[in-house]
Amino acid sequence: MRVALGTLDVFRSTVAAAALGFARRALDEAIGWTRGRQVFGKPLGDHQTQARLADMAVAVDASALLVYRAAWTRDNGAGRITREAAMAKLFATEAARPRDR
Repeated sequence: MRVALGTLDVFRSTVAAAALGFARRALDEAIGWTRGRQVFGKPLGDHQTQARLADMAVAVDASALLVYRAAWTRDNGAGRITREAAMAKLFATEAARPRDR
């Protein structure tokens, strides 16, 4: 049981890191889209999309910090990182999922 629970900690951290990668890519794509897309003669970025992009950027940075903390805690000899890994996975997967329009 102890080995199984320890393995879950590693998998949670891995899932969080993958979700962080997805979220970073989504942010990059969103920024590129708003810069390149023209709406009513102006770039889409000029039409009140900055706040949404800022929220995405904050979520990506917070996810990265949580993933890094889980990895750092594990690397520094903590036996269990259940709390850190679970928080990183939860936040990063939520940051990576598409939002309603």
